[in-house]
Amino acid sequence: MLAVEQPVEAGASAPALAPLDGDQPATSAAAPPPILFPVYTGADEMGEVPRISANDITPEEFEARYIKRGMPVVLTGAMDAWPAYMQGSSRKWTFDFFTKQYGDEPCTVDTYGTKEETTLGEYIAKLEGYGEAALAKKQVPYLRTWYFSDDIPELVDDFEPPRHFHTTDAFMRLPEDLQPPFRWLFFGPAGTESKVHVDVWETDAWLGMLEGHKTFTLFHPAHRKHIEADHNVFPDLLAPADPACFPDQAKAVPAQVLLGPGEIIYIPRKWPHHAVAQTASISLTLNFAPAAARTSVMEKVIPYAKNRGRCQMLLGRTLRARDNLMQLCIHGGKIKYGDFKEAGKARNPMAGADQENDEEEEEEEEEEDS
Repeated sequence: MLAVEQPVEAGASAPALAPLDGDQPATSAAAPPPILFPVYTGADEMGEVPRISANDITPEEFEARYIKRGMPVVLTGAMDAWPAYMQGSSRKWTFDFFTKQYGDEPCTVDTYGTKEETTLGEYIAKLEGYGEAALAKKQVPYLRTWYFSDDIPELVDDFEPPRHFHTTDAFMRLPEDLQPPFRWLFFGPAGTESKVHVDVWETDAWLGMLEGHKTFTLFHPAHRKHIEADHNVFPDLLAPADPACFPDQAKAVPAQVLLGPGEIIYIPRKWPHHAVAQTASISLTLNFAPAAARTSVMEKVIPYAKNRGRCQMLLGRTLRARDNLMQLCIHGGKIKYGDFKEAGKARNPMAGADQENDEEEEEEEEEEDS
């Protein structure tokens, strides 16, 4: 089975394709659905993402073979004991489970940048209709990057992050109240997508499918230059290639896989990737910082942890994942410490500070930086 190896020199014209002993055919155990939403890569050739069973490789072997080398792979069998996924009447994370147990839970869905408030039950009830609308080329709402542990913290007890990904994870070595909140749930109808992107802090990630199927397309970091017209401006993979905007797109050799229920895809650091749901789906994703990426990630972790610690000290509570202050700690920006009393109102402390307080707040920032 073919897999794309890393690292490759920045000037390389194509990633190396090498067979890996023990890899399984890149075919999901679940019956695959028809591909209603094809992906247009513009490439003349395609690599495959192999599969391997968690029972056939130790976490240490997995770390050396895939994570250290930065090679995408699908891990099977790692979700089988989760209450969220285990087969039988005790299985939890299904559409029916969330409707019955948490149907009244408020949530925010996103339609290409337009936010809308609804409830989880109302949204799930409309998924079939949204899928039909997506087939008709209409934009549909997506419950994406949901910080579910803020709203339903008990759900964290329903899964165990596989050790295969976290043997040397630097995030898990931080105090719990300083660990980056890179843990999300995604709910959506067929046709919802995550456009081509590179993950936050260029970290490694894994995504597990609870319901449905998604097509994943990944590009080696050495080929990012072929599919990036400007910083973080990538092609629309649900439309035919546009040579006027991306003249070199055909030079980027993607790796692709259809991910099914009970499977986890490993997405290596710095790999641009795209996902589109072929059916209604539920998926869980976590980002992590293995030893192989620690040097680059720590450049982000140190200022993040410093700012988050200050915020929590001044607020007197742990920051929630979707707090405006948390997002500033993650993504950077000047935090105005004189405006913390407004943080409890879910307002960006940078956006509406009184002009008369600006100079005083800037002085406080300078004192904090000294």
